[in-house]
Amino acid sequence: ENLFNDSGVRFHISEDILKKIWAKYALNISMNLPQAIVGCGLGGYRDSAYVMDISTKLKDEVVAVALAGKTLQIREEKAASFDSRTVSPKARFSTLQDLDAKRHTEVDMFSGVLVRLGKQFGIPTPYNALALDIIKALEEKNDGRFDYQ
Repeated sequence: ENLFNDSGVRFHISEDILKKIWAKYALNISMNLPQAIVGCGLGGYRDSAYVMDISTKLKDEVVAVALAGKTLQIREEKAASFDSRTVSPKARFSTLQDLDAKRHTEVDMFSGVLVRLGKQFGIPTPYNALALDIIKALEEKNDGRFDYQ
């Protein structure tokens, strides 16, 4: 804290960094991945009950794995969030930006890791497994491995 106080760098001291990390992980999975799958801006979460349902189911699996791993009680932590009123409904998060630019995404770090942890703890993660498969298929399509339009 002393190091940053006079630095001008914005910072936050956390009493439980693991809770913050899991909350940010849940936010990334639940917000980045549905948007990449559907190909919609941030407004899709507001305007489509289906997009929001996908988001909720992905996040619920993160919570289940975190609880099973006895890493933390994530439900006690307010989910990392942002004020969507200050962000354009057309905003596209990093996973969708990567797909738009025909780059590979961070889906392996998100759903890939969660699916592996789910197997380790005996927690089903079907929504994250499907998100992983869909986004990996989109990466392959972007790579030119197939295109039958």
